Order: sequence, then structure tokens, then C-alpha cells
Amino acid sequence: MSKYMITAANGALPVRAPRIFPVHEGKGIVVTGGSGGIGAAIVGQLVAEGARVVVADLDRGAAEATAASLGGAAKGCFALAMDVGSEASVGEGIAAAIETLGAVDGLVNCAAIVRHSDPLAIPRADWQRQFEINLFGAYEASRLVALHMIDHGIRGAIVSIASEAGKKGHKESLAYSASKAALISMTRMLSEALAPHDINVNCVCPGGVATPMLREVSEAYSGFTGEAAPAIFDKMLSQQLHRHLDPVEVARVVSFLLTDAAMLVRGQAVNADAGETPY
Repeated sequence: MSKYMITAANGALPVRAPRIFPVHEGKGIVVTGGSGGIGAAIVGQLVAEGARVVVADLDRGAAEATAASLGGAAKGCFALAMDVGSEASVGEGIAAAIETLGAVDGLVNCAAIVRHSDPLAIPRADWQRQFEINLFGAYEASRLVALHMIDHGIRGAIVSIASEAGKKGHKESLAYSASKAALISMTRMLSEALAPHDINVNCVCPGGVATPMLREVSEAYSGFTGEAAPAIFDKMLSQQLHRHLDPVEVARVVSFLLTDAAMLVRGQAVNADAGETPY
């Protein structure tokens, strides 16, 4: 057998387990959508690295469960309810997070929804709801956190979770793809606007991450193609890793972008899809 052949039993490359360092010790970070698949992984990564984290989610019970699973307030993990689709709720939530943490050094915009439909029959309500959550909510949270950082001289960082769909697009999720493309553009503009205040802004574009949302996508595609949803899900693999991406792998990329080590990475849409998007 050639030494270049894949030797893993199922052909998949394993998820690595790098050492954890307290790179966020003393920081206060807010994660919206913090009880979802990627969001919960980000919260767990940041808490493990020493941050005090507010888990902000539409589902208060889910946010509390996520915080409790990581040790709760005793370990610096707090929960609050926030509907990022509501300007008022975002305002109240960010104010509460600042009060809880004392200071916010970082924000992760992870809250998102996706809806699928015929590209020529997308209800206006679907367009509005996806943009309200995926773009407008991310902007409002970023705006309020940035103002807090500027007022208190905090050299912080903002990271949004975009998607490879924001670069490549998918016709079955046209509005979602457009909202993520807009988020990528917003990231670039906010990076320029906040650079004079030494606030770094980037976004991450995940691919096929093994989350409940990806299963929802496979079920929606099943309705379009007639193929069984589990079969579609099983095909949504990284061509290089031969497996789905693990949420913690995306969380590690996000964590890096929240550190001072990412100083030269600014206004970027960083691919975290194991090589699926070549630009």
C-alpha cells in the first residue's frame, strides 16, 4: 500500500484535540445563538480558555442549560434571553450582558436561521425574517458592543458566523445565501469603520458542520429531490476530511480571531469548511 493512501479505518481524518490555553483569561465575551450547535461549541471553547461568557439565545431555557453544563456563574458562564430579530431585545440584552460582565471584550454573532424554498417563490416574510436575524440583528449587536468598547477604551474583537453559502450561494436557500453574503460585506465595512478604535472585525464561513441545522437542511433538500434526508446528510461531507466538520473545529477558528494574535486578520471572511471554498 502506498504511504500516501488514507489509513483511517473509515477513510475519515480524525478531529484533533489541541491543548487548551487560557488565551481569553479575564475577558468578557457575548455569544448570540449560544445554545445552538456551533454557538454552544464556541461558548464551551471560550469558557475553557478562561473567558467569562454570556450565552444569549432566543430560548432562555436552552441558554440556561448550556451555561449550567459549563459550570454556570461559578465558572463565569451566564445566560440571558435575546431575540436578535428584535431591535429592542438586542438593546436590552447587550445592556444586561454589559452589566453582568462589567466589560465586554468580544462579541460573537452566531444566531441565525435558514429557510428553503423554490427560488422563484420566496415569501417576502421569509426574506424579512432571515435578514432580521442573520444581518440586522448581527449589525445591532455589533453596533452596541462597539460603542461600549469605544466608550471604555477596550481593544476588542467582533466575529460573526457567516457561511460558505454567502460566497458560493445555494438556489434552494437563496434568501439565506443573500443574507450571509450581506453579512460578509458588513464585516468588511465595520472592520474599516472600527479600525481607528483598534476593534478587530471578522467573520467565519463554515461548511458542512454536524449540527441540527445541517439536518434541517438535508430534510429540506429531501423535499426538493425526493432523496431520503439521512442519505443527503451523509453526503454533506468534506472532500478532504471525508467527514462532517465538528462544531468545536469552527469554535477554535472563532477563538483565534478573538485574540490579539489575529491582529493582521481584519475584515476577512475566513473559510472554515475544510477546503471546500477556494476563495
